[in-house]
Amino acid sequence: LFALARCCAMAFVPERAGNALRRELAPLFFALFIFLFLTDAVYNRLGSSNGKFISFVDTCRSVAQYRSGLPDTERGTMSASRMSFITVASFMVKFASNSLVSILLDKVPVVFSGPRHVAFFFLGFALVWFSPGDSAYRTMRQSRAVKLLVDMGGGLYKMRKVIFAVEAATTANGGFGFALLVAVLAVDGTTLTRRAMHWVEAKVEKFRAKQRRKRVPLGRSLSTLFSAGGRGAQQTLLTTVLPIGAVTALVWIAASSEWISGITDDSFLFLRAALLALFIWRAGALDELARIHVESMEMADQVCKFDQAMSKAKAS
Repeated sequence: LFALARCCAMAFVPERAGNALRRELAPLFFALFIFLFLTDAVYNRLGSSNGKFISFVDTCRSVAQYRSGLPDTERGTMSASRMSFITVASFMVKFASNSLVSILLDKVPVVFSGPRHVAFFFLGFALVWFSPGDSAYRTMRQSRAVKLLVDMGGGLYKMRKVIFAVEAATTANGGFGFALLVAVLAVDGTTLTRRAMHWVEAKVEKFRAKQRRKRVPLGRSLSTLFSAGGRGAQQTLLTTVLPIGAVTALVWIAASSEWISGITDDSFLFLRAALLALFIWRAGALDELARIHVESMEMADQVCKFDQAMSKAKAS
């Protein structure tokens, strides 16, 4: 929302006036973000369903993260074919794992369930890639306050996905292994897909560069490919499967006592609150909060030293 206000200011008013306007509008749009965040939290609670606003925030976050991992993030240097590829790749990152989850649960993938999800994706994609002066992307990457709020939305989104995985597995009469599979795909499927797309693109670019210099034997290329794939699998196991497995196990144990009466949004609320804090931290929101604190204290210290120096200069 703040990025959108910045886009409007850059498009219609001079730079100096735009800076003043953004300073005036920033509190308003931060308040609006918090209002929509809390509204979603009130209506959807700490359950398994994400509201429209949190889903849109996660879409913008997903598109921005995919863009930041590209070799070249400047839109002005990209051809139409390159931008088309990025659009398709971003679409896959957002919906591929979710569609696989729907297939596992014998449901229609959300991308085919209605136009809202696709419309929200293209709206978020346009905001991140085509805002005036590229202000939306730069704001999401450079503003610690905006990153804090966006990461909070991402943490809430992923926490609900864990709850969804356990509820869906119990509804489908699946075991813990099935719940873990659904949780990994639902929670970190977009992250894994994004890493895979970045990895493939980096390898292809590196291979092309080597081919331009000298021809690389096929056996050596395959050996490098398998070695990198093994490291990627190890990283996935340590950073995704094991942490998500531990979280899913906690939810599974807590939910097992309520399978007969049925799991509701009021079930094991303390655990849900703890998981929300965990996923907000995992999304990077608390790291941004710590950086904001450190930078504000450093700035306050510098201002204090400057005031002291000015006071000494006046006294002398």
